[in-house]
Amino acid sequence: MFVRKRWSTARELVKGFRQSTGAQPERVVLLGAVWDREMGHFSRHWSLVGVRKGILYVRPRSAAAAQELHLRGPEIIRCLNKHFSRAWIRAVKTSVR
Repeated sequence: MFVRKRWSTARELVKGFRQSTGAQPERVVLLGAVWDREMGHFSRHWSLVGVRKGILYVRPRSAAAAQELHLRGPEIIRCLNKHFSRAWIRAVKTSVR
């Protein structure tokens, strides 16, 4: 006979959430703290939207800012990944939302 487990601990729920979504809140918090400092004056033109599966989504304010983001993509990846023990940002893409 199959016995269904009714209760889960918070640790099990968080672990399941992290495994299913790949989210690691520590990295996202550190990324948010580093973003303004590393991007300098460009942070006024680029808004950090989020990260999903190693892809950083950024909202540019204008077409010129989007072009600059595209050109500086590899440099941005390198600058941000140096703050983590293991590189996890693989690409930078623009987001309209």
